[in-house]
Amino acid sequence: MEKKKIRIHAVFIGKPQWEAGWPYLGYDPGNIQGVIIDRLVGRFPGVEFSRSDMITTLDKGLNESIKGRIDEMDALLVFTIGHYGDPGLISSGADIVRHKRVPTILANVVYHGDHTFTKLYTSIKDEGLQVYPLSSKDISDFDGAIGLLCKILALKGEKVIVYASDTRDMDWTRISELLEPEMSRIAKTAPGFFDQVSKMKDAKFEFYTDLDGFDQAHQWRKDEKGYAGIVEAMLGVRIQRNDPADILRAYDATSADDAKSVAALWQERALSTEPAPQTVVNSARLHLAMRRLLDEAGARFMAPDCGTLLLIGRMPAYPCLGFFEMASDGYYGICESDLDATVSYMIGWALTGGRPGFVSNHAFDLTNNQVTYLHCVAPCCPEGQGGPRAGFDIVHHGETGILGASPRVKYPVGEPLTTVKVSVFERKLALYLGKVVGNSDEKGGCVTKVVVQVKDARALLDGYDWPAFGWHRVSFVGDWCDEFRMAARLLGLQLVDYSDL
Repeated sequence: MEKKKIRIHAVFIGKPQWEAGWPYLGYDPGNIQGVIIDRLVGRFPGVEFSRSDMITTLDKGLNESIKGRIDEMDALLVFTIGHYGDPGLISSGADIVRHKRVPTILANVVYHGDHTFTKLYTSIKDEGLQVYPLSSKDISDFDGAIGLLCKILALKGEKVIVYASDTRDMDWTRISELLEPEMSRIAKTAPGFFDQVSKMKDAKFEFYTDLDGFDQAHQWRKDEKGYAGIVEAMLGVRIQRNDPADILRAYDATSADDAKSVAALWQERALSTEPAPQTVVNSARLHLAMRRLLDEAGARFMAPDCGTLLLIGRMPAYPCLGFFEMASDGYYGICESDLDATVSYMIGWALTGGRPGFVSNHAFDLTNNQVTYLHCVAPCCPEGQGGPRAGFDIVHHGETGILGASPRVKYPVGEPLTTVKVSVFERKLALYLGKVVGNSDEKGGCVTKVVVQVKDARALLDGYDWPAFGWHRVSFVGDWCDEFRMAARLLGLQLVDYSDL
């Protein structure tokens, strides 16, 4: 993965030393500037900081020079360290912040720049700029926000590899390989399934799969180029479409013996195993193939359109166990090529210090004020690499019920769960908070079911915005609401905050 140096420019706004004003007559602003810069360099050694001469009035030449520097930067820090009534401080600061849409922290030292800070922020706060305000007596209080900004900026250079077909042409040889390990069991328990397969082989048979962006997971298909441009401008993340045939190539090149070793380890760790042994082996083989593809692409995130690819024979096994396991090594798979969920996942992964997200659908229990987040995959380490591995069963995929291998993962009961979803086209971020109260093994829907207590499930339903956010959500163990609120500001996303409901 190509990692790029983070570059942040610092701007100081204050008063000349011998002008009357805050903090006081004779105050030398150079001292606090030096303290702040030294702290930035010491606390964030991986970041390249630059600075400009302090703004003390409206100086168009200085402003143009600063704006030229900002054009080369990833983010901006504006420190208000004094005031003396000159309106040029406000107009200069506003001109700079408006110049380029980059994440900006407006930081005030209390009893120093309060007049400038308050007037500057209130003059721009309704303009949709990427500005997060801070004000404190202690400059060490700025570290948290600047550190979070750096986590977001560290996504710059990441890639998402998307595997999605633009046709519905079916490869029955590959589909048969997918079905074969479970055929004897199906013949005994669900013989009607063979009638459905026969219908699918009819040349006139058609099944629905979204190629136009109608489905909630595929909004990016409405304008693929435009979508990728927004994501790259917002996060510095590149979206790359690769041919699904690469999955088959990598799968066929993967050693069956290596896959058997992985499958044996999974079955040893699992609380129980339901599918046929070969089904688990095939999932392990796909896991190793997906890891190879990510290494070849120099990426750690992939988003295959798994449901469609399984139906048309472009994916020879269910990817659920592979996605489950990859998180232990810092590689991540996001279901159904849902790129809004992928963006949500990546932001949360950055903010939480590497905790993987749980991409899921959800079901409302309005009687008990609970939401169940459910999907047929969840990460093996919900608290991040190095954290405890979750208990799990290996079961058939939920919607099919008789095919594939999926992990039914147990989430830590009693922990807060922060749930989010970004709408890239609408520039919004939805935020939820609840408490994990159980893991359900009930039949129906997806197999991993994390039951979460909320204050008012009915209010969540009444406030639902399907056109913006669809059905999928992405959940992270822990209370990360403050971090996501800050990130929404810095990324220029409208926050839709349900966390108190």
